[in-house]
Amino acid sequence: MRFALAIAIPLAAALLQGSVVPFVSIGGARPNLPVLVAASWSVAVGAREAVWWAFVGGLAADLLSGGPLGALALASLVPVAAVGLGDSSGRPRSVIGGALLVGAATLAAGLLYLVILLVVGQPQGDPVLLAGGAAAGAIYNGVLAIATYPIARSMRHVTAKEASFGL
Repeated sequence: MRFALAIAIPLAAALLQGSVVPFVSIGGARPNLPVLVAASWSVAVGAREAVWWAFVGGLAADLLSGGPLGALALASLVPVAAVGLGDSSGRPRSVIGGALLVGAATLAAGLLYLVILLVVGQPQGDPVLLAGGAAAGAIYNGVLAIATYPIARSMRHVTAKEASFGL
């Protein structure tokens, strides 16, 4: 079940990123759905599985966007892994704590993505405005994580129960 989730959800997020997200911007801020789902899963389940979500979603988003192949995947791997490494007590984080971590991962991924674009020579606009856009997107993702992180936490429990029953 988790393997199917690791393919279906990041691919769906990448498809929505290319088709729906351009129409849901608020004041120029846009969410980054592949990072949102991967970071939410990382906070809920841990870094081990979530980096695959980040890789699959980032690669699919890169293919659909026409940007440098692998740039979003590369930019999101470290931040998504980092937010999943924290608390080892096994107790789930609060919704606000999870949302803050998802927002931080989104900001880091957005800034890393801008650095990657600079390194590969991809034409861009003003770096300060782009960094501001990354910060606005991080806030947007943080707010969306108030809904997505609890869903990821619930999915963790459902898939863990299925695994324990041998399904």
